Amino acid sequence: MFVQMNEPDKITEEDVQKLITRRPESMHKGQCGHVLIIAGGNGMPGAAVLAARAALRAGSGLVYVCTPRANFPIVQTLVPEAITVEWDEACAVMDGGRGRSASAIAYDAIAFGPGMGTSAGARRRMKTVLLSAQAPLVLDADGLNLLSADEDLRNIAAAYAGEIVMTPHPGEARRMLETREGATAPSDRREMAFDLVRDYGRIVVLKGSGTLVARYAPGPEGEAVELCMNPTGNPGMATAGSGDVLTGVITSFLGQGMDPREAACAGVYVHGLAGDIAREDKGERGLIATDIAESLPYALRHFERSDNGGNSGESL
Repeated sequence: MFVQMNEPDKITEEDVQKLITRRPESMHKGQCGHVLIIAGGNGMPGAAVLAARAALRAGSGLVYVCTPRANFPIVQTLVPEAITVEWDEACAVMDGGRGRSASAIAYDAIAFGPGMGTSAGARRRMKTVLLSAQAPLVLDADGLNLLSADEDLRNIAAAYAGEIVMTPHPGEARRMLETREGATAPSDRREMAFDLVRDYGRIVVLKGSGTLVARYAPGPEGEAVELCMNPTGNPGMATAGSGDVLTGVITSFLGQGMDPREAACAGVYVHGLAGDIAREDKGERGLIATDIAESLPYALRHFERSDNGGNSGESL
């Protein structure tokens, strides 16, 4: 039984500094994370483009995009660094490379949901991911909508072999809670995050002003939910595609080896900082998601200091 919830701790620059370190001179792309982004249904390539671009800008060595073939030319044109893959090929790697060569590259992290839609085909793909993959998984957008509408998927997700980071906005969070509880979801954001962790047992990133990162954290007084609050970001980030960029950043950090909670906390901080940097150039009203993605290198450069000699081993 969940009996306590801490006041949110603020994610600090110092916290993130411990996680984003200068890379050794000998590093190559194979050491920077291989991530798979399953996104963009028919006619919705933008979500896949934004998530893939963000993952690359956040430092991923290789980014694979699984999207309908009709979207391939758009993704290949707008994100030429990404690798487009067919669904069957993505599945072959998720299930351990069976049917492929022994050199098949395993994914270090997977994202599912942006722009996918909630069709029967999207549901089948999500079920396959949950049953076949083991890598850390970010569920966003339509991945969460599918989850909230399908008890079978919820049960499969509860047994997923790897870590899951869920990234709902308040509307998605409300649907996830009301479907599961059959009651009105709380209006307080902290209570909403608490209930999501209690009901789904996963790390939750509740987006919005002062984004909350929540996780289960047992303590001496009983089972608890630990909360962290992000201080970066601005109202200009309330724009279509901003969440797709965040999905790409968190997935990238997971693929680079961060602990799921660390990836979530560092992801929301860096994403918000990129939005703040973009605001300095564009202002708030005209800010778009592409501006946030393209500001990610400048946000990361903020932490790449000459005196940053490596990861101290400390965690958030």
